This record gives sequence, C-alpha cells and structure tokens, in this order.
Amino acid sequence: MEKKNEKRLWVTIDTEMDADIHWKKTQPACFSSVVEGIPAILRPIWNEYDIKPIYFVSPEVLGSDECCEILKEEIRKGAIIGAHLHPEHIEPLKEEAGGGEEKFPCIAYSREVERAKIDNLSKLIQERLGVHVEWYRAARFGADVDTIEILQELGFKYDSSFTPNIDWSDRGGPNHKLSPINSYYIDLKDIYDNGEKTEGIKEYPVTIMGKRFGVLGKFLPDNWLFYRWLRPTHMLYIEQRSMIREAKKTKIADIVMMFHSMEIMIGKTPYVRTKWMQNYYIWRLKKTISYAKKQGYFSI
Repeated sequence: MEKKNEKRLWVTIDTEMDADIHWKKTQPACFSSVVEGIPAILRPIWNEYDIKPIYFVSPEVLGSDECCEILKEEIRKGAIIGAHLHPEHIEPLKEEAGGGEEKFPCIAYSREVERAKIDNLSKLIQERLGVHVEWYRAARFGADVDTIEILQELGFKYDSSFTPNIDWSDRGGPNHKLSPINSYYIDLKDIYDNGEKTEGIKEYPVTIMGKRFGVLGKFLPDNWLFYRWLRPTHMLYIEQRSMIREAKKTKIADIVMMFHSMEIMIGKTPYVRTKWMQNYYIWRLKKTISYAKKQGYFSI
C-alpha cells in the first residue's frame, strides 16, 4: 500500500452514532455527523488537502440506509472503510443501540464471542457497503493478543487500536504503554515488539507522545488527557505541530491522527458546544493537516 521510507499521514475517524455533551449516546440513535458532517464539513477538507480518510465504522451506523449511502459515496472518492467494533451493537450478545455501558471488546467477552463479533461486523460491512474490510480499530482501543490473532485468522491486514504511552487498565482495559509509536508488524509472542517481522498484521498506532505542557507535565496525573495526541479534539494546533516536527526529526514514517465523527458537530460531544467551538475545531484540523503535508507527510 505504501512505499518504503515514505512519510505518511493517516487521518482516521471513528464513525459512530451521535452522543451529547456528556458523551451519552442518543436514544433513539441519530447520525448527524455521518449524514451531515461528512458531506458538508469533512469532504471539502479532504478535497482541499487531498486526503483519503479511513472511516472506522461502528455496527449501528450500518443499520442506517442514509449513512450507508454517504459512506458509499466516500468510498467512490477514495476513502477506506475500517471495522470499529463497539461490541454491544452487534451479535452475539447484542444490546440496544445507545443503551448500556461501552465496553473494551477484548476484556468484556470471551475470545470466541469477540471473534464472532468481529466476523459479523466484517460481513455486515461487505453486505452494506460492498467492500472487503482490511482495517480494524477496537472501541475504546480494547485490543490485545487474542484480538490480533483473531484479525489474522479473519484475513485483516491492518490494526490501529494501540495507544502508545497510555494504560487503560484503571478503566478495565488493556495497557498499551509499551506500544511503539511507529508502524510495525506485530509479533504474537510480544505484541509491542517492534522487531524484524515483515508479515502478519501491521499495526498503525495512534500517534501519542509524552506528557503535555513541557516540564510541568511530569506533575500531571497519568491520564490519557494529559498526553500529546495527534487529535484536534483537545489538542492545540501548536502542540500538534510540535509533535509532527518531533516525528519527522526522529524518523517516524507513519503518523496517525484520530478523532470521532461526532466531535465536529455542535452539541454531540463535550468538545464542541457552540458554533465558535466548531469553527475552532475545524481550523485546528485543517492547520494540522496542512502542516503535516508541508513536512512531507502525505495521505495515501
């Protein structure tokens, strides 16, 4: 897919149902970020900066004919579709959309159930969008060695579930602190070993570096919010620009930006509550993409 030694920017969007300013999912399910946000807000940005995004699609989105039509149009324009397993929204053990607590797929279910859910989501994407899915990201970044084995068994090629420097175990999830920052082929004997493997599942970790706010960062709690993410959601543009510079200096070939589809909409997450906040979010997104491209990080 990519040539050796080329620098790549991967813009990834966890594509889900709407939430509210408290991150509570809407009931009944609504999808304004897909049916309005993608064509009206994101597509013009992708066209302007020649971005081929990866939409990691959650199961409940595929139940909407309107969402599927939007995503099919994105596919025609070069977008990639990935599987994004929010396990509560697909069989087996499916729950009501918008109800219940979101789960770490690799922790909340047995290996057999997790495999069945990933397989069912893969088949649903094929049925509803007409594509054979090769990319995967677990909800809440809940992937472990069993997950990677399952992906390999099911014919996936790429994963983007690891979050370098972040330990989710206090919330009941996996500990990804030891994950490399750059892309690498996963060794099932040690899924965080950036060794010499040249086949299997290739990991594209979300680009997350050390603590924010310089020397003051060491006094901050060990919480995901206080680490530097390539994520316009909560990160300043100058912070993301600094990360890109650091990535280039340390020869990180692949940088992975992530955000949720709902984050670009007003009142659908805690991060955008007014029109001004929405405009500022879009400004940060565009400025970061533009700077990455100026530093030689191009989309696929």
